[in-house]
Amino acid sequence: MKEGISTKILLYGIVFLFIGASVIPNISGDIGIINNQSKDKKVDNFLLNRDYVNVYWKFNDCSGSTLTDSAHNYDGIIEGATWTTSGYTGCALIFDGQDDYVNLNTHTHEIAQNKTDDCIYSFYFKSTSGGIIFSTTSGVGYNPAMQIELIPNNGTLLFKIWTLVCGIALYSTGSYNNGQWHHAEFYFNGITANPTLTLYVDGTFDNTITHWLCEVANDDFSKTRLGMHAYYSSDYYEGVLDEFKITKYEGGNKQVPPTIDGPTSGNPNVNYEYTFVTNDPENDDILLYVDWDDGSNTGWIGPYSSGELVTLNHKWVTDGFYIIKARSQDSWGKSHTATHEVRIGNQAPDKPTISGPKHGNSQQQLTYTFLSRDYEDEDIKYFIDWDDGQTEETEYVESNTSVELSHSWTTNGDYNITARAIDSNNKIGDRSGFQMRIGDQPPSPPNIYGAVHGYPDVEYDYGIFSIDPENDNLTYDVDWGDGNIETDIGPFPSGVIFPISHTWTEMGTYSIKSRAKDEYDYYSSWSEHKIYVPRTKATFNFNLLDFLVERFPRVFFIFRYLLGGFDTILLEDSCR
Repeated sequence: MKEGISTKILLYGIVFLFIGASVIPNISGDIGIINNQSKDKKVDNFLLNRDYVNVYWKFNDCSGSTLTDSAHNYDGIIEGATWTTSGYTGCALIFDGQDDYVNLNTHTHEIAQNKTDDCIYSFYFKSTSGGIIFSTTSGVGYNPAMQIELIPNNGTLLFKIWTLVCGIALYSTGSYNNGQWHHAEFYFNGITANPTLTLYVDGTFDNTITHWLCEVANDDFSKTRLGMHAYYSSDYYEGVLDEFKITKYEGGNKQVPPTIDGPTSGNPNVNYEYTFVTNDPENDDILLYVDWDDGSNTGWIGPYSSGELVTLNHKWVTDGFYIIKARSQDSWGKSHTATHEVRIGNQAPDKPTISGPKHGNSQQQLTYTFLSRDYEDEDIKYFIDWDDGQTEETEYVESNTSVELSHSWTTNGDYNITARAIDSNNKIGDRSGFQMRIGDQPPSPPNIYGAVHGYPDVEYDYGIFSIDPENDNLTYDVDWGDGNIETDIGPFPSGVIFPISHTWTEMGTYSIKSRAKDEYDYYSSWSEHKIYVPRTKATFNFNLLDFLVERFPRVFFIFRYLLGGFDTILLEDSCR
């Protein structure tokens, strides 16, 4: 009875766990993670390619009822707002906070953004109050909706996009309804999971946030306004607007690393010339950063035009192998790193490769092979540390020539053989290592659990485990008896059952064989488990576990993951 109640509690717990995991976050809760950035960070919008300007209302009409877009003719109809010549750059529009706005409905799909777009919303404003500056919504006013607002009671700027189940919102840290002209730039860096919003005011970083946002598409929007909420005709803006611009990179702005060209070898204290070219996908201007791998770098230099050849000179003062690393940066971010290898002066030999047995017995002579290559093909010798207090040095041999050495250890234990190569100019290469064990014990023959009877074209699950005396991690080979062999499965901890499945396509009697291997390549002996496909005659050799696996091929996984402790049960049973 108690077991039945416990099982029900377990099942109910699993159900509630899945229900809890499926609850969708609401915009009224967490709206993002504020990112800590320096207040001194400046806007690098001089890097932008102006071809990606989506809409640009310059407010230079100065009269009439049309607000002209100079980018794509996404013109707006002025409703009530009045012209003034006292704008930031000439003319501007005054909004009275009562019923003034600009209607942009007919161009909503072109103006609105997708979640995965990279966009910049840039505008000049002056106000002693506030209100909604820009708004675009669906036909029902939400799901989705997006707006830029100057909050009247505290003068903070707000940018937010939201639906019924998700959203991202960024508030400024500063207050800007002081009756002075301000320039705001909201950067929306859209990615598939967690977009980032960043605000700059008057060219200086203000705030940023990163948060998950569900799918939002430009054709989900149908209404757009300047100066009020696009659907509810509320939150009218009181103030002046000028120079409103939206730059949009559909699908996101991309960054690519520069290509590097120049010498791959040279001598110390000689200047060498290298060229760097970045072909930015959007033809943005770029900044360039070069790390010369000798403790010096260029810092971010530029800007340079996309495709421009940048020539830099550098000299290294010390013999060595260097990797030049270079990155590009546009307004949206940094590229991955490009690399270029350079060898200066005489090079040390490569790290030796060491091959040989990973296990043995005390007093047993074991033979190992050492091989290294010198870049200048100078003769090399090897220095070996056997990790038992003994070292050995060979005679010089030709570069890329292997040397065999034998050694024995007197005490059981784990040892790390290390080796270095030294060329005829006494350049010492890096050290390589080789782990081995004296007195290693093999794992136990694996236990195999699973069906002993079955049918063709049915997948059957098996559980296999072995125990290693030194508790090493184990890998397994499995021979399914039908020509299919799987090798080096794992690694798995000693004593832990791992699940594996197989399907036989023809009738017959198959012998499943498995062996385990420890971390030092010591194999167990093979173990065997037979399966009859199909069962041709019932025999009274009842085994509950085999019976369940035969009748319900997936039952092994059900036991293992829902009931827990199954590994322990099998281990205890195997030891009886």
